[in-house]
Amino acid sequence: MESAADWIDLSGKVAHVTGGGKGIGKGISTALAIAGAKVMVSDINLETAQETADEIGGSAMALDVSDRNAVDVAMQDTVLALGSLDILVNNAGLYIGYGGPVEDITDEMWKALWSVNVDGVFYCCRAAATIMKEQGKGGRIINIASTQAMTPGVGVTYDGSKAAVTMMTKALALELAPHGINVNALAPGPTWVHGGEPPPIDAQMPVRTGAPLADTVADRISRLPAGHWGDPMEQGKAAVFLASEMSSFVTGIYLPCDGGWLTL
Repeated sequence: MESAADWIDLSGKVAHVTGGGKGIGKGISTALAIAGAKVMVSDINLETAQETADEIGGSAMALDVSDRNAVDVAMQDTVLALGSLDILVNNAGLYIGYGGPVEDITDEMWKALWSVNVDGVFYCCRAAATIMKEQGKGGRIINIASTQAMTPGVGVTYDGSKAAVTMMTKALALELAPHGINVNALAPGPTWVHGGEPPPIDAQMPVRTGAPLADTVADRISRLPAGHWGDPMEQGKAAVFLASEMSSFVTGIYLPCDGGWLTL
C-alpha cells in the first residue's frame, strides 16, 4: 500500500524554475528540492541563481526568458545536464517600475514587461512542451500568475500580463492534456520577499499615495484575512502540490495562494 508521502515525492523528477534566484522563485526552487526533485535554477542574474542552487543542491544557469533562442537552448541544456525535463515553473517576471497612470506608460515600458511576463512564459512553455511530448511521459507546467489577474490594482501593464498568463494556461491545458502534460497557474497574493519572517500586515503596510491603484491595493492588504504577509515557501508548497501526483487530475486551474485576498 502506498503512503501519502509517495504522492508528493518528486525523486527522479527534473524541474526548471525561471527567475529562481530570489523571492518567490527561490521559495519554489527550495520546496521542489525538498520534495526530491533535481532543480535547474535559472535567472537573468547568474550570481543569485548560483547562490540558490548551491543552497538547495541544484544547478544554475543564466537566462533571459525574453530571448526565445536562449530559452530553447536553456531547456535543452537542462535535459543534457540533468537527464530530462519533467516540471517547468515559469516564475520570471517584471513588476516594479512599470505601472502608473496609463498616459505615463511608454511603449518601451509596455513592451519590456510583456516581453518577459507574457512572451517569456510562451517561449518557455513552447520549448518545454516540445521536450515533454518527445519524452512521452507527461509533465507539469506551472505558470506564475497573480491575484492581480482577477483584482486589478498594480496597473494595466502588469495586471494585463498576468491575465494573459492565466488564459494562456487554460488554452495550453486543453491542448496538452492528451499528452499527459498538466498546465496550471499559481496565483500568489501579497508575499514577503525581503527575507526573515513575514511580518503582520499592520507592521508593514504599503504607503497610501492618493493614487487610486496604489490605495486599492493598500486597502486590500490592510484587510487581508490571514493577517500577515505570505512567505515564499508557502508559494513553494503550492507549487509542489501542482508538480506532484497529488494533482494528477488537476489541469487548467488558477490556484490562488493569497491569504484570502480574493475573498475581499
